[in-house]
Amino acid sequence: MTDTTRLASQSPPENPYIAARQEWSERYGSYVRAASAWRLVGISSLTLALVSTSYALYQSTQVKLVPYIVEVDKLGSAVNAGFPAQIEYADPRVVRATLAGFITNFRSVTPDTVVQKQYIDRVYAMLRTTDPSTEKVNAWFRSSSPFEKAKTSTVAIEVNNVVPLSTQSFQIDWTEYERDRKGKEVATRRFRGVAGVVLSPPQDEAVIRLNPIGLYIKDFDWTAQI
Repeated sequence: MTDTTRLASQSPPENPYIAARQEWSERYGSYVRAASAWRLVGISSLTLALVSTSYALYQSTQVKLVPYIVEVDKLGSAVNAGFPAQIEYADPRVVRATLAGFITNFRSVTPDTVVQKQYIDRVYAMLRTTDPSTEKVNAWFRSSSPFEKAKTSTVAIEVNNVVPLSTQSFQIDWTEYERDRKGKEVATRRFRGVAGVVLSPPQDEAVIRLNPIGLYIKDFDWTAQI
């Protein structure tokens, strides 16, 4: 290549506008490209921040508190601990007391409709729709509505005994005291029932309030005692 050709290739364009544009690109083009790149990075960062914030807000509404239960003895020493699903709720005293409460709620009759509804809610909190006990309880309430009976009388319950027949079966003896609306006792009846039970930690908050240990009546039969 001759010196003349080399000089021609390095000489600026003859058009002054093209020459000015070339000089501007050489001096400031890199700054413009860098600014565009940083602008893209900024927009991407802002988008990511918005997505992260939205997800964090969503997660905050989905938080569930899982209780950790510690059982202590009479001296205050821990004897058992863990999450509800890990703890065996088979303390016989708790089971007996819960079954006694079930009988009281199931068979009591009171003229106070609010209290009567609370009794019924507690009964159904210990029943599952697929178990035979539920249909038996439904049939009893259909044939012997406590709201109708309360128009003329009340029934008070005394649970006399709760005896385990096995780890999942209990015999329950109770006495019913029927009184008229003036408070005069008109009848005393004794009953014996056999309940099959299962322990299953409840997950629904409403059920937890009424059946905290998750004791469910799988089957239940009862007869009057002479």
